[in-house]
Amino acid sequence: MSSDIIKVKNLTKKYDGLIAVDSISFKVKEGEIFSLVGPNGAGKTTTVEILECLKKPTSGNAKVLGHDVKKEDDKIKKEIGVMPQDFNTFERLTAKENIKLMGDLYGSDNVKEIMQKVGVDEFKDKKFEDLSGGMKTKVGIGMTLISNADLLFLDEPTTGLDPHARRETWNLIKDLKKMGKTVFLTTHYMEEVEYLSDRAGILIDGSIEVIDSIENLIDEHGGGIKVRVLEDGKALNIINDRADEVLKGEEGTWTGIFDSKKEAREALIKLFQLDSKVEVEEAGMDEVFIRLTGGKIDEGGELV
Repeated sequence: MSSDIIKVKNLTKKYDGLIAVDSISFKVKEGEIFSLVGPNGAGKTTTVEILECLKKPTSGNAKVLGHDVKKEDDKIKKEIGVMPQDFNTFERLTAKENIKLMGDLYGSDNVKEIMQKVGVDEFKDKKFEDLSGGMKTKVGIGMTLISNADLLFLDEPTTGLDPHARRETWNLIKDLKKMGKTVFLTTHYMEEVEYLSDRAGILIDGSIEVIDSIENLIDEHGGGIKVRVLEDGKALNIINDRADEVLKGEEGTWTGIFDSKKEAREALIKLFQLDSKVEVEEAGMDEVFIRLTGGKIDEGGELV
């Protein structure tokens, strides 16, 4: 069983009476991708900055790699890799020079290997300011990796990227796990959480609503699997016999909502045997978030 690489207990951060992080508790397991998800202002970055020892908690406790964030910040900073939200670098230096500069700070000379791993070797001599958004993110991850840390913090790494660049970054983050890294990710993109994460915590107004594996979150809070059929006697009977709820839709359709994957699968087998026209809609993290919070997050990270 994986050991806990981060332990957080009743962590709180206040600013002049404003509670940014409200007594949260969670653990991150070694080797997993753990996501803290929520809208802008939820407390994600504040939480991460406490774990990175950039801010001090008001109360509560947190340990990173076995070190206390209040007492052993120097040890933690040496053993983690960090890519902040809107990370800063040297615009007029090349991709290679930026990664090498960070390597010099950590005493690491594996610049070529890192550039190949993150996929920027082809653009190594191009100035950072001239790179695309996706390439800039890859350079940022390369600068994070050069420390050879086993624990990486990526704060909103794909904000502002186009869909293609976002997907490339997701694949790179997946590769980080294959390298044996533990990744602590913050994001407001539900598809990103679902694609990347082993487990996730939903953070709203500084409080954690729920933490679990993605599969369990969807199973327990996603609202079930929706199977839509045309108003056909036999098909409708199958839906009525097995679905937990049946709703009449438009244009002569009926939708069965299944809480159980097993029941949905058995119904689908029978429907396919009838050669019925069937549409299946599986729940995802979007549905989980809406059902738990009553709202959704827009592209800009705002709760609507």
